[in-house]
Amino acid sequence: MEKRDSRISSLKFSNYIVNKVNFEANKMLNEKKIWQLTFDIMNKTKINEEKNKMEITLKVELFKGQEEAPFYMDVEIIGLFELEGEDDIKRYEANAIAIMYPYLRAIVSTYTASANVVPVILPAINVNAMLKRKKEENNQKEN
Repeated sequence: MEKRDSRISSLKFSNYIVNKVNFEANKMLNEKKIWQLTFDIMNKTKINEEKNKMEITLKVELFKGQEEAPFYMDVEIIGLFELEGEDDIKRYEANAIAIMYPYLRAIVSTYTASANVVPVILPAINVNAMLKRKKEENNQKEN
C-alpha cells in the first residue's frame, strides 16, 4: 500500500465562482466625515457525503445600514471542494473557508480600488474563532 505524503492535504479546491458583486456609491456623502469600516462575513456549507464534496458560500457585506458610509458593497463567492480518501469532509469546513477568504479579500480590494473610493483591504480572520462564535450565536437563538 502506497503511503500518502502528510504534507499534501486530502482536501482539493476544485474551483470558485463569483456569484454576486453589488456596489452602491453614497452620492450624498459628506467627504469630510471620517468613517469606520464595518463588515460582516457569512458562510453557508452544503455537503454531499456520498461523493465527498463540499460547497462553501462566503459572503461579505461592507457598511450595511450605515447612511454616512462612502458606499455599500456585498460580495458572494462559492467554493467547490472535494476530499480524496475516507476522511469525514465535515472536518475540513474551516480549512475550506480559510482557502477561500483570500479570494474574497482580493475581490473587495480590487473592486474598491477600481471604483475610485478608498480601497478596502479586509483584515485577516481566525476562521476557527469565527465558526465557534457563529455556532454559539446559533445555540443562543435556539434556546
